[in-house]
Amino acid sequence: MSARILLLEDDESLKLILSRALSSAGYQVRATASIDAVLNWVRAGEGDLLLADVLLDGTSFLESLGMVKRLRADLPVIVMSAQTTASTAISAEKGGVFEYLPKPFDLDLMLTTIASALGDSRRRQPDGNLAEPTGLIGQSSAMQATFKAIGRAATSGAHVMISGEAGTGKRQAANALLRARGVKPDDVALITPSHRTEEIFKSTAAAAQLLWLRLDEWSPQQQRAARDALDTGTGRVIATLSTPGSAALDSRLLGRLSECVVTLPPLRERPSDIPVLCDAFLSEFAARDSQVTLQLSPPARALIDKADWPGNVVELRAVLSRLSLSTRGRLAGPDDVARAMMHDQPDQKDELEAHASRLASAALGAPDARQLASDALDRALLEQALARSEGNRSKAAEMLGVNRNTLARRLTELSGKS
Repeated sequence: MSARILLLEDDESLKLILSRALSSAGYQVRATASIDAVLNWVRAGEGDLLLADVLLDGTSFLESLGMVKRLRADLPVIVMSAQTTASTAISAEKGGVFEYLPKPFDLDLMLTTIASALGDSRRRQPDGNLAEPTGLIGQSSAMQATFKAIGRAATSGAHVMISGEAGTGKRQAANALLRARGVKPDDVALITPSHRTEEIFKSTAAAAQLLWLRLDEWSPQQQRAARDALDTGTGRVIATLSTPGSAALDSRLLGRLSECVVTLPPLRERPSDIPVLCDAFLSEFAARDSQVTLQLSPPARALIDKADWPGNVVELRAVLSRLSLSTRGRLAGPDDVARAMMHDQPDQKDELEAHASRLASAALGAPDARQLASDALDRALLEQALARSEGNRSKAAEMLGVNRNTLARRLTELSGKS
């Protein structure tokens, strides 16, 4: 007897195409656009596999996935979705689906996945703890692979290494993983390159969940302390780094952290995601600033699409934020985009002079007023550059037009004065 497929899809054209493809492959198909109908079929023991769209007339099937699994825990479920977000992939993975297929997908891939699911006796079970939205979005194959990796990591207790260039969203991905694992922010031991060796050892040996940021910037002594503490502690680590192949990384520590790897692609490797990111960011800024959503003219969009974006998503977001504030809801053209990309606001010089005047006024009257003002300005510049580069000192130094050693020396000097 041929396998029975339950198909849940509210797009009539797609439902017809999928039904015909499944029937041609030798399966019996029962199709509907109703979640309630599917639940009744599952309750009655019908079907050997459920193929379901995630979003049905504004309702998410993932909200009913737990009920499906409670009714029949061994029923393999494959979900299809045009919702290209990490939260969708994580929710599907944690809900116990066999596979998550982002739309559009190849019919041959769907048939191969169904055959694999029907022959796989290792059914993944849900844990009932679905993740909150993460803001990580993208339709490209590169990001879909990343979403799946995040989903797998969310259901695992393994150490996780998140790698990617500066600005790709490593910290955001780490936060998504922590939420998906049900870890509260107060329960996370956050460790950065600024922590002392003894602090790293103590936190790593004692904490249940650790978040290590910019591991490739840690000194050899810091890395050895972390490695030794891992040997004695029981905590789980999520680590971020920009250069996983760096010779400066301790090979034994890297091996321990490579139990599960999530790689975030640079924006240049997923240019098809730029329009989606633009729309999401501009909607966010409209809500933030209580204004209508900024519209981009076709030439403006073309300029954004063709840009290199060496700072990746973080740089794109910063440019769109400046653009949204400067245009205040009117249609933005390519000249507006060019100014935002060059940090060349029309009143930038006047604004800088006004800030400088306020700084001078605050410093005058204090001992060493000139040095005090100089330190305050340098501290602000360094903090902003490090924030925009996600703490990458080499990129921050490049932004400021100095070498990395000069930046490090100035940071040390200012730290001693704070």
